[in-house]
Amino acid sequence: MATYDIAILGGGPGGYVAALHAAVKGAKVALVERDRVGGICVTVGCIPSKALLDSSHAYWLTTHGEDHGIHVDGARFELPKAVARKDRVVAQLVSGVEALLKGRKADLIKGEGTFVSPTQLRVGGQTIDAKALIVATGSKVGTPPIKGLAEAKPLDNVSALALTEIPKRLIVIGGGAIGLELGTFFSEIGSDVTVLEMLPQPIAYADAELVRLLVRGLEQRGVKVRTNAKVTEVKRNGPIVAVSAEIDGKQESFEGEHVLLGAGRVANLSGVEQAGLTTNRLGITVDDRMRTNIPGVWAIGDCIGDPRAPKLAHVASTQGEVAVDTILGENAVMDYDVVPNVVYTHPEIAQVGLTEAQAKEKYSADVKAARYSFRASGRALALGEGDGLTKIITA
Repeated sequence: MATYDIAILGGGPGGYVAALHAAVKGAKVALVERDRVGGICVTVGCIPSKALLDSSHAYWLTTHGEDHGIHVDGARFELPKAVARKDRVVAQLVSGVEALLKGRKADLIKGEGTFVSPTQLRVGGQTIDAKALIVATGSKVGTPPIKGLAEAKPLDNVSALALTEIPKRLIVIGGGAIGLELGTFFSEIGSDVTVLEMLPQPIAYADAELVRLLVRGLEQRGVKVRTNAKVTEVKRNGPIVAVSAEIDGKQESFEGEHVLLGAGRVANLSGVEQAGLTTNRLGITVDDRMRTNIPGVWAIGDCIGDPRAPKLAHVASTQGEVAVDTILGENAVMDYDVVPNVVYTHPEIAQVGLTEAQAKEKYSADVKAARYSFRASGRALALGEGDGLTKIITA
């Protein structure tokens, strides 16, 4: 039996950062990962999507460069080559994380890990004993309960990032970051993209004024965004998928070669179902020090059930550091008041802190909003990006 100070189940941005942080502080650490280190973000999420977006934007510029004096005849986008480039970027980062773990003398154990007790994990035929366990099992694709959806074989972020043929028409269910970023990518390489969002605006947590600018920019580039759209049925008929949706009280239908799920992710509790951890509808219940209801067991990242905690890689990494510091007797707590987040569409949208609506709800009439239009920015105009703005909320 191998014995450690800290054992971590899951090697995503929360798990591997926690392992590195603990190792630097002198703890003996085991990191258990069933697939590649880096988790969703590095392997099939943040990084590969940004690599493909860089490729699609380069192509878009070659086909929309008339104002710059650029004329390219016969330009074409070879999706298999872009996917291969994306895979090289991912492989380089995965090997880099593995090298960091090795350099810090944190043990990377490959295999499916399951709870045996609050102090033990089993990986294959190996038992790992630890003074403290950190659950960092991440999230999985959330599949909404829509009639016919499963039978239609929808794309998710994993399968969409591996496509080698450009779909002529793509229907995206859900206007979150995943849906809009992948919608932007496919639109820039030539797909006819329609996004169906159930709520009054996509990117529901973002400032409404900024989202309006984002939607306008997306639609100028060919992405159709429909809000208040409740998808009622998905039906595949050979190569064509038909999607029915109720929009503002009226039934409408859409067709495409693929349907992409962009409606977000849910906690993955694989390997810890029998651990006795308290959960809610979102995931594992934790306090501000990432402690669960079981002494000696912490949880971080997408698997937790704190509604204040967005499912973002840098949030998981910070939670991992807080958990390790708490385990080692330091005074560390999570603070979700100023979490930065970005959606890498075109145009991009970024924010940190409260939106204008949230600030008014919290501080009432004392709230002021200052705006600076990019149309007054020389840099923005030089780039042909004058439609945005910077917005600062004060109270």
